[in-house]
Amino acid sequence: MTQSQQNFRLIISYLIILLIPSALVRFFGLSDQFYLFTTITDSLGALLLLYFNYRGQKNSLEKHPLPLKKAIIWGISGILLALIVQIIAGSIDHLLFKNSTQSLNTLTLMTALKAQPWLIIILTIAAPTMEELVFRKAIFGGLSGRLNSVLAALISSLLFAVIHQDSHLIIYAAIGLFLCWLYRKTGSIYTTIISHAGMNLVVTLFYLSH
Repeated sequence: MTQSQQNFRLIISYLIILLIPSALVRFFGLSDQFYLFTTITDSLGALLLLYFNYRGQKNSLEKHPLPLKKAIIWGISGILLALIVQIIAGSIDHLLFKNSTQSLNTLTLMTALKAQPWLIIILTIAAPTMEELVFRKAIFGGLSGRLNSVLAALISSLLFAVIHQDSHLIIYAAIGLFLCWLYRKTGSIYTTIISHAGMNLVVTLFYLSH
């Protein structure tokens, strides 16, 4: 299987995983179980995409990865850096568009989380894992071999922002750009998974404590 085929498989699998919960809810008429179905399918989906990645070939960005210890250090450091990027991008977003500093997407998920605690699995593990494998590895990594890296990062990050269905496109795009940079620097998708998951965990704990 070529790298292009591997990337296509990751993207298509991800889109199917996103659609399964809605299809199950509509078919069985169990709208109150939507988040439960989502937790199950996203968790299994993350494992499936990790398996595909494990079995697949390395792309051009992964040919010379940092040593494991350094990659982990960057992953942990990336949590703080991602939060800083989010704060700066949020300020710019508010200044330019007068948007609320609070994300409607995040508030909706936090409200659901208080009633259905298992959602934390999606927010802090499953979703970050799948998003990194798709938007950073498959899209950014795949396009980097064909386009200028900056253009590849912009395309990947804009798609990453759009998939969140939130008005704060600048914030999500900025986070996406940072994670593309981190992936390129370390050569390890697991570094960006750590940073993304850690950032989501910090944000989740912050909202739950208020």
